[in-house]
Amino acid sequence: MIVVVGVISSAPAWVMPRRYVDQLRRDFPQHTFLDGWDRQTLRRLLPDADVAFTPFVDRDIFPSLGRLRWVQSPAVGVGSLMFPELLASEVVITSARGIRARAIAEHVLGVTIALARKLPVAIRAQLEHRWAQEQLEGADVDVRTLQGQRMGIVGLGSIGRTLVGIAAPFGFRITGIRRRATGPPPAGVEEVWPPDRLNDLLAQSDVVVIAAPHTPDTKHLIGRSELDVVRRGALLVNVARGKLIDDDAVVEALKDGRLGGAALDVFTQEPLDPASPYWDLPNVIVTPHVSGALRDYWTPLVALFAENLRRFEHGEALLNVVDKVAGY
Repeated sequence: MIVVVGVISSAPAWVMPRRYVDQLRRDFPQHTFLDGWDRQTLRRLLPDADVAFTPFVDRDIFPSLGRLRWVQSPAVGVGSLMFPELLASEVVITSARGIRARAIAEHVLGVTIALARKLPVAIRAQLEHRWAQEQLEGADVDVRTLQGQRMGIVGLGSIGRTLVGIAAPFGFRITGIRRRATGPPPAGVEEVWPPDRLNDLLAQSDVVVIAAPHTPDTKHLIGRSELDVVRRGALLVNVARGKLIDDDAVVEALKDGRLGGAALDVFTQEPLDPASPYWDLPNVIVTPHVSGALRDYWTPLVALFAENLRRFEHGEALLNVVDKVAGY
């Protein structure tokens, strides 16, 4: 079996070190591993692949990939693979769902605390060598404790459920939204609502966390009409994809107080444009798509791929199979 490995990216942190390809060759000597370290090489190798471990399968070459049976994405989001020809094919797609979930959940809790305690204001004052006590405490200062606050989580997949596991003991009351809202709610979640109740969730939540996948149905999930009903002063945290929010509408809401603050880790265009108003808003935390950062992401990712490769060899069910209809 020929396995093409091309875990590459324009971001150096997201390029898999070569030693992991060597490890796969040692662990699976019965297979041939071809590695590509740029898009052109990957395009040249894929027509020979039975299996691909890569985030990229270009639509224009897909008709030539007659041998391909399975694609393991190194990421949770698989939007780049969701083109009609691949969706209609029998090629199975699996994702890296769950590997970064704990790191992202901790990031969400951390930036939520930072916004509630107005740490961005303190950090800006520190850079200016300015004692900002009057901006951080007093009857007119919106500094918050989070005990008993309502957190609304849009998306109760692996990230959302992991977040519940640390946010509920912290003292949050939690409402969630997921595509299938039937059955009992997960432990720690008071209620689970379907997507058509998004406005209800926004109206009652002190903190809104976007953790839903990017699909045609979730583009601009948070726009002007949604922000018109949001609980005034709510905090918005987006660790999903930048295209799930309408940037212009969010900026307006941050300026006029409908949103009390935002922590944004993902953006419509990355890197974020230096001219973006997000950089200068005092109630915004900008992080460069690192909410899932781990000291060692590659060991668990390659272990997942190796386990799936063993399952694939024996005709067993794979882990983290993507629902092509749902898009995740």
